[in-house]
Amino acid sequence: MTLLGIIALISGVAGVILTIKQSIWCWPMALISVLTSGIEFYESRLYGDMALQVFYFISGVYGWVYWNKKKKDDFKITSLPLKLILPLSAFTVAQFFIYYYLLVVFKGDKVFMDALLTACSLTATYMMTKKWVQNWAFWVLIDFAYIGLYFSKDLYLYALLYLFFTIIALFGYLNWKKTVS
Repeated sequence: MTLLGIIALISGVAGVILTIKQSIWCWPMALISVLTSGIEFYESRLYGDMALQVFYFISGVYGWVYWNKKKKDDFKITSLPLKLILPLSAFTVAQFFIYYYLLVVFKGDKVFMDALLTACSLTATYMMTKKWVQNWAFWVLIDFAYIGLYFSKDLYLYALLYLFFTIIALFGYLNWKKTVS
């Protein structure tokens, strides 16, 4: 158990709970978590996950600015528009193939799962910034799959973190579903 892992665990769980509560403070908590996680993943040769932390950092800044800008508007939780399901799915599949290729080139570990979960995570993060309720259902599946990946890499603290994330994401889905506009 590393200090970075403990910081990532605490700030990551806090960030997800604050997201469920629709608190803008979810974004700075996420930024702390992704910085510490990115270092850990680099050291574990999970380059897809490391790169994902860079994206999370950028999306954390974007989400923070976007939610702050929208606080004066009526920025409510909604459902994913049906017309976007196919484009988001195609975008996720295209990402997978790109990440898979890059991870093979850079000699990453657990390339298939790393590429798949990275692609799905990017799509789910985009959905979260838009406050689409389905982002939580997607996160339940993604986070659950990450538990296995992290166990296989002996990253037990991250496996525990993603167990928490899976449970919290389920709670987030149920909570946001009650308020869908």
